[in-house]
Amino acid sequence: MSRIWSRKRVVGRVAVGVAAAALVAGLASACSNDSSGSGSDTVYFGVSGPKTGGSAEYGRLWQQGFDLALDEINANGGINGKKVALKWEDSQSDPKQTVPIATKFVGDQSIIAELGDFSSPASIAASPVYNRGKLVQYGFTNSSVDFTKGGDYSWSPSITLDVFQERNAEWVKSKAKKVSVVYLETDWGKQAFQYFQQFAKEKGVEIAYSSSILPDSQDFRPVLIKGRDANPDAFVHLGYGPDGALVAKQLRDVGFNGQFFGGQNTPQFIDLAGKAAEGDIVNGVFTPSDPNPKIQNFVTKFKAKFNTDPGDFNVYAYDALNVLVKAAKYGGATRDGVLKGLREIKDFDGIGLGTFAFDQQTRRPSGVKPIELILQNGKFLPVGSNK
Repeated sequence: MSRIWSRKRVVGRVAVGVAAAALVAGLASACSNDSSGSGSDTVYFGVSGPKTGGSAEYGRLWQQGFDLALDEINANGGINGKKVALKWEDSQSDPKQTVPIATKFVGDQSIIAELGDFSSPASIAASPVYNRGKLVQYGFTNSSVDFTKGGDYSWSPSITLDVFQERNAEWVKSKAKKVSVVYLETDWGKQAFQYFQQFAKEKGVEIAYSSSILPDSQDFRPVLIKGRDANPDAFVHLGYGPDGALVAKQLRDVGFNGQFFGGQNTPQFIDLAGKAAEGDIVNGVFTPSDPNPKIQNFVTKFKAKFNTDPGDFNVYAYDALNVLVKAAKYGGATRDGVLKGLREIKDFDGIGLGTFAFDQQTRRPSGVKPIELILQNGKFLPVGSNK
């Protein structure tokens, strides 16, 4: 009797072992199929970005750029006949949320690359997860020089803060010898100020006063009054659109009427700042007044869909999705295929950056520069265009 029971236990264990092995093999096969796209008629990209919270406006602008890109990509056959779609997770651009989102995306084998997050600190927090999971993290608005140091899977087409702030200091020099500066009390803001301070000194621009500002503050006037009392020729703001609009308006409230450098090329900044920002000068990558036929074709299609002119953040998203789709067409609709495309393609063609290739050491575009834009009658135009 004991021998019979012993044989039953052995047989049972073998059966369980075989079943478990089959299950593991089946899961591995399923993951492989999902990752390659062969098990589905849709190719997915993950988006980690703000849909709610203080940065929600940027998510809205991204969505418009993505939607137009998806219309065109899918109308032209998607990726090798497969439809392209997005799986979006609302991060509020918060590092505490981007890490679990990264874990979710890495575990979802149908996602072949990730787009986002909006802010550099939010993206940098998640970089270790994407790099361990070997999923391309395409931080297309991440200007921190540290972002692509996260590993071989961290890529960005964004112009870096050092390049932005060198050009910013050059443009400030043409208008002012002495400035007051406010910058966001974030890692990004501190790094932006560090570079502006360096290049301002090199170019002979005196910083008479400087202070950090809290991103969620609604009253910057105590700081701005101190900056005003330093008697600057111009005021420089290093931050985003919402805080930039408040700074512009409150500067006028406290009686500073000189040149303003700051804010962003977004509809939200223009609407919130109103007349207070007239003449404002910013760094940018795009203007809808560019006569280039390719640019005008894009502007026409965007206005037809959304009844408004596109801005920088619409262009960032539109270009980003097109870059990853081109990489997947070249290397294959897999995680490895996207990486191969980013490494080997020499002629990515964007609305914002033109034709470019990635520097394989920095994983950023080679040789691209921002353009100088001035706000005139509610639109950002190239400085000197007189339009």
